[in-house]
This record gives sequence, structure tokens and C-alpha cells, in this order.
Amino acid sequence: MKRYIVSGLLVLSSLGLSAQSMYDAYTFGATDYLGTARVVGLGGAVGAVGSDLGTIGVNPAGSAVASYSQFVVSPSLSMSRTQTSYALNPSSNYGAANKTGRNKIKLPNIGLTTRFNSILSSDASVTFGFVMNTTYDYNYEHSGSGVNGYSSKFAEMARAAQGITNEALGSSSFYDNSANSSLWDAAMGYKIGLINGYGADGNYVGCTEVLTSDGRRYVPGNLNQRSHQITSGVKNDIILNLAWNFSNKFYLGFNLGLPYLGYENVERYSEVAQVVEEFPIQFTYSDGSVQNTYFDNATYQYNYTAAGSGMYGKVGAIYLPFAGLRLGFAYQTPTVMDITETWMHSGRVAYADGSAYSGSSREGSYKYTVVTPRHFDFALAYTFGRKGLISADVSIEDYSSVRFIDSYDDSAFNFVNAATSAFSGRTYNYRIGAEFNLTSNLAIRGGANILTSAEKYYMVGGEKFYYSDYNDDYYYGRKELPGNGSYVNDIRYSYSLGLGYNPTGSFFADFAVRWTTMPSTTYQPYYNYTDSGVEYYSPLYRVNKTLLNAVLTLGWRF
Repeated sequence: MKRYIVSGLLVLSSLGLSAQSMYDAYTFGATDYLGTARVVGLGGAVGAVGSDLGTIGVNPAGSAVASYSQFVVSPSLSMSRTQTSYALNPSSNYGAANKTGRNKIKLPNIGLTTRFNSILSSDASVTFGFVMNTTYDYNYEHSGSGVNGYSSKFAEMARAAQGITNEALGSSSFYDNSANSSLWDAAMGYKIGLINGYGADGNYVGCTEVLTSDGRRYVPGNLNQRSHQITSGVKNDIILNLAWNFSNKFYLGFNLGLPYLGYENVERYSEVAQVVEEFPIQFTYSDGSVQNTYFDNATYQYNYTAAGSGMYGKVGAIYLPFAGLRLGFAYQTPTVMDITETWMHSGRVAYADGSAYSGSSREGSYKYTVVTPRHFDFALAYTFGRKGLISADVSIEDYSSVRFIDSYDDSAFNFVNAATSAFSGRTYNYRIGAEFNLTSNLAIRGGANILTSAEKYYMVGGEKFYYSDYNDDYYYGRKELPGNGSYVNDIRYSYSLGLGYNPTGSFFADFAVRWTTMPSTTYQPYYNYTDSGVEYYSPLYRVNKTLLNAVLTLGWRF
């Protein structure tokens, strides 16, 4: 079974009425520390290093390592680049890639720590901190196109609506029935003419199709199909930090984390007739009048937003057993996050005679809670006097523990939680970094990190069986998944370089760039559909994403 993502509101019949899925937990639970330029330059391998304000999110004990109070601010430039290729169907080759870029100015870090010396010992201190760190950047845009004379998004929309009466589909109360949640696009499409009724009540034809005398529906000519998606937003952690320094040998810290996120995804999909005369259409109105014209173009758009806030706790320690060696450990509790989602479908259809119609669905909204995994962080570093350091970290999360919660219906997410537990496992984030002091006040840095996928699949009947294949037979125990499953080989790689300027006095500055390569993704703009026993395939879009973050940190010690 192929692993494709269907764009838009992903509602699978086997997953019930809820649109939430395992992939939402990955999106909202993902942790990818940006923070200060020093953290970026060291590849995030700072769990045993400390001192820098950006390290507090990784290990709360890090703030106590600094022998001073400090304030830092870190503006950045986020630059995403994508390459999108189009294939007509699963058996077709992909065409040339279309390149798209998107740049955004952001603020991944700002913070303040205040250090107080102990009145009992000159080698002991306590530090209070208030820091905001970005933990995920959702900045992407991609666009791809191809020619299809076989299937159509609006033909699939018509098949989805098949059997629903014209009156029901056109009624504003259609949106009130939760059983219709996966058909909001079809209701909107019927309202503006992306699909139209014909013959017996409950029969629908797409605006890109023609009818034969025996009632068969088909796409009569080539369509230029374009898919354009923009994803934006960030996930930030506000951190309240308290840490102690015990004799410059052992450091202990606690964080109260208050994560919040804003996420927006806009999907725009269009089909344009290459030769309009190949797409004749005749409208017959209730008064008996007839309109003859040709289909020209149609557009469907899906707008989705998510806003969330939550809480977690984190404890960490750094220990120096002997000169040079530093050991770090941190534990973060599961994060409880309340999410509010909104969504809306809209569209437009235009004909060769100049007539055009547009409209939108009702705006939907839903609130729920997601509990994302706990974190374990292990770190090791070695300092070479004043010459520099090397460091290595590993973070572990287990996404099989993710839980979605509806406060009004305890059973609302039973199926989704069971599927998520079965098809998720541990993800590992391996990080390494190095710093070399060129002079007493100038340092160069480098780092890398590798993030493995938490998603699993199983081999069933000689084929790969994915999360989207999970159904009631497995949920109710009529069938069992074989073994423990295997992990999907989706690996994210990041590489970074940085500079540090640390003169005598209050002011210091750091700069770093990080290049991240995301796993390739493949998605369908609509579902496959059948008509008269023939299966029609959606085209496929393959997207390769990279993200470049450039961060400048300005800091003052006091």
C-alpha cells in the first residue's frame, strides 16, 4: 500500500468524524531548538555546555553556568526553498521540478537572566531567568503543476456527493450535521457550481466533465492542474527558569515551560482547460431556459489555522567530574496543549462566456487537548581549556504515548489514539558541535544534527501497511498487526556554522547559519475515485524542502 498524504481536510472514514490525526501530534509536538546563534552554531549540542541563554530550553541548569547576569535578543531570517514535481498517477514518472522560495524575518530568542551570589560561599549562586525560544519554524511554500486529461478534483468532488439529495446538499443546515464533516467542500462546490446536479436527484457531475447520452461522466480534454500551498507560523516556548551553581562543579535547574503556537496552512488548487471548446456545458434552468457555454477554469482553496498554548515542567543537571569533562541530563514532562482549529473551504468557477461564480463554506472550528511526549536529554562535552570544546547530545521522545482528548466526549479520540499508539514509536535527535577560539575574543563554531522519524509501518500480506490503512478490524481486535513494526526512513539533516565575538566588557555578539534538509513528501490533491467500474487516480506532487536559518544574537552582560 502506498504512503501518500491527501491534502486538505484529512478525514478518513476509518478515523471517524475527527480530523485530528497522528500527524497533528508530530506537527504540534515537534521540537527543533533555534534560540540563540551560539546554540544554532553548535548544532543544538549544548546540553552539557550551558552559560548561553539559548541552552536553557535544552537543559535548565545551563543558566547557572554563567558567572554573570545577561540580556540577549536574537533576530533571524528564515528562508525556505522547495522543489515540487508532478506525476500523472502512481505509475508515471515525475516531471521537472518547480522551484519556490519564501523568506520571513523572525525573533527566535529573547531573554534575561539575573544571577545572585550566595552569602555562604563565593562558589555558589542562584540564577533566575525569563526566556523565549523558538522550538519550531513552520515556514514553507511550494507550487507544482502538470497536465491531466484523465481525472479531476471536481469530478472527485461530484463522486463524493453522490446519493445526497440536491435539497440536503444545498441547505445551510448541511454543516450542522457532524456526519457531513468530510463533505463541506462538496456542499460549497454545489453552492457555486464546481459540481452540478443532473438527471435523478442525487446525481452530480464536475464542472470539468461532460455527460454522454447514457449518463457517463468523463474529462473530455487536457487540464492544467496546479497546486500551491503556503505554511506559516512558529512554536515558541516561554520559559521561567530557576537554577543553582554548587561550587562550580554541579549545576541544577528547573523550568516551567509555557509553549504557544500559531500555525496556518493555505492550499490553493486550480484546473484550467487547455482548449475550452473541448469542455462544452449546457445549463437547463427551472424556467426551461438553456445556457450553452464552455468550462474555462476553476479553483478550490482550503484555509486552516491552529492556535495552541500549554504547559510542561523540566529539570536538568550539569556535572563536571574532572577538568574538561562535562556531563548533562534533562527530563521534560509531557506537554499538555490546548488547540483551537479553524477551517474553511472556498472556490470559484469561470466559463468562456465571461460568467463566474464564487463562494465559501461556513467557517468550522474545534477545540481539543493533545498530550505530547516527555523528553529525555543526555549530553556530553569536553573543553580544551581556553582553546574550545566539543559536544554531543541525544534527545529521545516516544510518540506512542501521545493522547488526544475531547473534554466533552471521553470516547471521541479512542480510535485515533489507538492508531497513533500502534504506528508511532521513539524518535531520536542526535546532535554534535564544536567551538574553536581563534583569538581571545573570536570563535568559530560548527555543528550537525540528525532527527529520525517516529512513524512506523507493518508488513501485511507482503505489502507495507501504514497509519492511513488502519481500520475497524484492527481497532476491535478482529485482526492483529504483525510484530513491532518498522520505522519509516524519513530523516531530517541539519548542518550549521557560526562565529562568536566576545570582547572584554559588557557587549557580545554571535552569528550562525543552519541548513536543514527535510524528508521528501508526496501528496495527492484529491482522492482517487471510480466511475462505471473504472478507477481514476489523483496526480501526485513530490516536494523536497530545505530551510536556511540565519541568526544574529546581541547580548549584554551585567
